[in-house]
Amino acid sequence: MGTLPTPPACGDPATVRIELYTADSLDACAYTCPAHTIHLTAVATKTGMSAHPVGMAPDVERPCGYVHVFPTGTLAAESADPSHPRWCDRGGCDRRGRHRSPTLILDTNRPETSIVEVALVQALRPATEPMVSLTSMEGDAAAGLMLSLGQARVLRYRLVNVFGMA
Repeated sequence: MGTLPTPPACGDPATVRIELYTADSLDACAYTCPAHTIHLTAVATKTGMSAHPVGMAPDVERPCGYVHVFPTGTLAAESADPSHPRWCDRGGCDRRGRHRSPTLILDTNRPETSIVEVALVQALRPATEPMVSLTSMEGDAAAGLMLSLGQARVLRYRLVNVFGMA
């Protein structure tokens, strides 16, 4: 688990979610009551993590001290099966001929004309690099696009620029 800070576990209802980052990776979320937010943020900073307190959704209930470690983050425990990357969902790799992360749906919470999914994929051959798979579906039609990690990173920055112009 690396440098994950140990939060106080008072057990009171949490009202703050603290996103914990290492480098460019969202690695965990810690949940705290108001009395422990500053303490956990300071402890996380001392361990070299970036801590960003954010509000909690009204339908989420967690006790103070609860920590969720993302399996795709750098703090995740290494896989017991080294033939899979840590982000792989480990289901159907042989059938698909590639590793695949859990698929994330780009949900805007409003009706859209198409559904867009994004996932990491990697061929089963040794020494291949992961890629970003984007799939757009509208009705019965689907279109896919594979991007290298470099292309996906630049796309992220270009999208920020486009949003700034909008």
